[in-house]
Amino acid sequence: MTDIKQTLSTAFDDEPPLRIDKAAILRSGRRKATFRRGYTGAAVLATVAAVAVPALLWSGAGGGSGGERLDVAGQASTTGPTLTTTSAPAATTTSVPETGFTTKPGSSGVPGSALLPPPPRPVTPERAGELGALIAAAEAFPAVVQAKPVPQDPMDPWTFRISNSNAYLSLTDVTTATGRGSVLLHLYPGDARCEATDPTCQERQYDGRSVSVSVSEHNGITLLTVRTATPDGAVMSAQTSNSSDKATSNGTPPPLTWEQLAKIVTVPGLVF
Repeated sequence: MTDIKQTLSTAFDDEPPLRIDKAAILRSGRRKATFRRGYTGAAVLATVAAVAVPALLWSGAGGGSGGERLDVAGQASTTGPTLTTTSAPAATTTSVPETGFTTKPGSSGVPGSALLPPPPRPVTPERAGELGALIAAAEAFPAVVQAKPVPQDPMDPWTFRISNSNAYLSLTDVTTATGRGSVLLHLYPGDARCEATDPTCQERQYDGRSVSVSVSEHNGITLLTVRTATPDGAVMSAQTSNSSDKATSNGTPPPLTWEQLAKIVTVPGLVF
């Protein structure tokens, strides 16, 4: 055992004595701590920059550069254009006029009752029935006239219905020795005088009443129209054509003359 102890005691005689340098350890620790704090601070700054730069660009601040600012719609802008939004106009609905009828029959091919003034009195089903009775009692139609409902139209001959909420209308299929076609009676608010855009229209007199007479042709269909002003300031119109379906010609002249139409529109009592 003595030899072993001696051997162990002399095994590290050549090694320098072990010594703990506390000051060196502290200096090394401070350097590492400083490096870690610097690295962490740089990472934080990089993160802040990543968040702040886009925010600055979006707001237009630009680090005080005075760039344009994009404002949300509805907020006021004093430095640049404002992005605004506009809503689509609300859809509106209007009543659809009957196909083939005109606001002022014979004077225009474009329905336009929405542009007419309101009637002198509100339209009612009761008044529509009274107008039909007036026409029937007046015996204003030639005795040779054969009248029946227009194809695909439920109306009885010479009866009226409300049209476009501001007028009365009657449509009848008519046959005479002259030809076959239809007769459209129309009581509506408006002006009975000739329009400047209708070169065929003429102002005439019938039984002391002023009437406007016009003729138009389209695709073989002839329309003969007579209008007169009513005592309440509206228009009574009678239109005859050589078509029974408002689309094709029957190949004959219209069944009634302008004088026969004038006799119808001047029947006393045809008012709203």
